[in-house]
Amino acid sequence: MKRFKVLLLDEAGNDFSNALEYYKKINLIIAHKFHKATSKSLNDLKKNPFYQIRYDDFRIKTIKNYPYVLHFTVNEQLNCVFVFGIRNTFQNPETSYIKK
Repeated sequence: MKRFKVLLLDEAGNDFSNALEYYKKINLIIAHKFHKATSKSLNDLKKNPFYQIRYDDFRIKTIKNYPYVLHFTVNEQLNCVFVFGIRNTFQNPETSYIKK
């Protein structure tokens, strides 16, 4: 089975760091579980990144038990998944990193 390389772009790394810091302020166990759930979602993309396209070429995968989603594209020629953001589902889409 073909495996994809998953690349987190800078914005996604910043999103993850901000979310993790938020959860650390609440509870270290919750932060650890968020980290684990995010890692699992990213690893899932290595095996099968072909989720439904939601807009333009962007696909979305939820992070289980958290109000966050991965926003990503798939480049089959490069065998790569590019994660553009790890967004809170309650964030205003007008502040998105995606240029319209």
